[in-house]
Amino acid sequence: TGKTLMDGISARLKEARIAAQVIGEPPLFDVIFTDGDVRDYRGTMRNNADAQRRVNQSLLASGILKGDSKYYISLSHTEADVAKTLDAWSVAIRALKDAKAA
Repeated sequence: TGKTLMDGISARLKEARIAAQVIGEPPLFDVIFTDGDVRDYRGTMRNNADAQRRVNQSLLASGILKGDSKYYISLSHTEADVAKTLDAWSVAIRALKDAKAA
């Protein structure tokens, strides 16, 4: 489940040409909005906090609760949950691109 989410989010970000990395392991991962490698804590500090905030707000508006950092995946998440989350990411990415264009 986590791998499917990580791959789906990563693909959407890459397609939208948004500088971000999906880091971590499938049960516990996060998205860091930065170009360049994120290999350690200092790398995570280059995260674009405004982009993170905008995405998190958009996800919440779509019914996806994500804390300020990290996704915690459990066995109770279904394929429908994954699909809803990826759809919400598509909406959030469009909103982020619109905000950048404005």
